[in-house]
Amino acid sequence: MDRPESCGYPGFKLSCSENYELEITISSATYRVLAINKASQTLHVSRTDYSENLCPTHLINSTFEGGTSPFRQNGDSQDISLYYGCQPLTAPQNLTSIPGISNRFDCTINNTNIVGYYVTREFAGTVIGNFLRSCSNSVIIPVPNSQVSSLEEGRDPDDLEEAAKIGFQLWWSADDTRCNNCVNAGGQCGRNLVSGGFECYCSDSDVCSPEPSVLGKPQARNLGIGCH
Repeated sequence: MDRPESCGYPGFKLSCSENYELEITISSATYRVLAINKASQTLHVSRTDYSENLCPTHLINSTFEGGTSPFRQNGDSQDISLYYGCQPLTAPQNLTSIPGISNRFDCTINNTNIVGYYVTREFAGTVIGNFLRSCSNSVIIPVPNSQVSSLEEGRDPDDLEEAAKIGFQLWWSADDTRCNNCVNAGGQCGRNLVSGGFECYCSDSDVCSPEPSVLGKPQARNLGIGCH
């Protein structure tokens, strides 16, 4: 992990936490890396800030669909919305008759006591939707599809904590063809720090050509920075 900045693709930097756990930061949110599958190009991750409770100090969305992100959710997860700074729901708004919204949970964030709820469904244009719009903040986090039904049935915030710990999978894509050609040529995938473009580095710290036409022998041009 202590390699030159030119080594690897932007956004793929891994770090080690104080507890010696592998982590990655994507769009300001930090995730614990539970597994990496190079063959399927997937990461199994979970939010580090939701590993202990539903009340992190900073409320950050999980975001993967931006045009610059190399990561995408691969279909095994569903986004859950958490609402903070809400007024307590009371009768006649009986939660037991409304599927998709949890029982309340209580948080102390930045020395402020707040009420929260999570929802598994879309409530736009409904009484509940209007109520949720009055909450101070909201956050989206993914949970496994397999956990959604139990979250709806139990409505228990503790169940959401456990679902968040299980984590979900992300698929990545990053100059895949050129990187595979580079590795097959005996090089390491990296990027040009000036242009931000893809570079293939040889074992002798030169830049190799990853084009298929020269795979038999990597063509080098001197650069002086390698990925070791």
